[in-house]
Amino acid sequence: MEKNKTVKYLKYAIGEIILVMVGILLALQVNNWNEERKIKLKETKLLIELRSDLVQNVDDITGNLIYLNITKTANETIIYHLENNLEYNDSLDYHFGNLYPYITFNPNQTTYESLKQIGLDIISNDSLRISLSDLYANRFVSYKKFEDIYMLEHYENYMKPMMMSELTDHTVYTSAKPKNYEQFVEKEQNKDAMVQMADICDSYILMQSQLREEAEQLIIQIDKEINDKIL
Repeated sequence: MEKNKTVKYLKYAIGEIILVMVGILLALQVNNWNEERKIKLKETKLLIELRSDLVQNVDDITGNLIYLNITKTANETIIYHLENNLEYNDSLDYHFGNLYPYITFNPNQTTYESLKQIGLDIISNDSLRISLSDLYANRFVSYKKFEDIYMLEHYENYMKPMMMSELTDHTVYTSAKPKNYEQFVEKEQNKDAMVQMADICDSYILMQSQLREEAEQLIIQIDKEINDKIL
């Protein structure tokens, strides 16, 4: 009888231990699930904010491309008149007012900077994380260096002095008049400055178009990732 009681007690004790262990494991599982859910929600929130930043960047680039094309056309139009010895006419005033685009690209990277502080690993999709890092840490940075070296230096050293000395009644994006068109034509440095400006615009149009395409592709990737997490 004592032996049977001991066996029953052991079975009961083992059962209690198993129940406690199962309870602990379930609690740990629920806790892990809650933590994973919190991380998933945080990641989704960051992705939504990243998408908003990228949309703003795409809009900024689109606006820049408009002005770059206008500036390229303006410089090429006046160059064409100079090379073909065409007389001045009032239609050139619009082009003289658009010899420089007065743009700069400052990408919105607020969320990306926050993401770096939190840890990029919160983005669970490896391909998306790599693409984001490449765009923000490499492509945008390289473009800004190019912009500072070529666009701004060319403006300060060549376009600004030429416009200040050669043009009058200058209203940006609207019109400007040459003080003396014949003298403007005779100065080879004026043509050289505009030829280089048109070439810079060409390069910028290509680079910003590529940046826009990459940002748009990232938006598509982010939309898919958000949808996958919501479903």
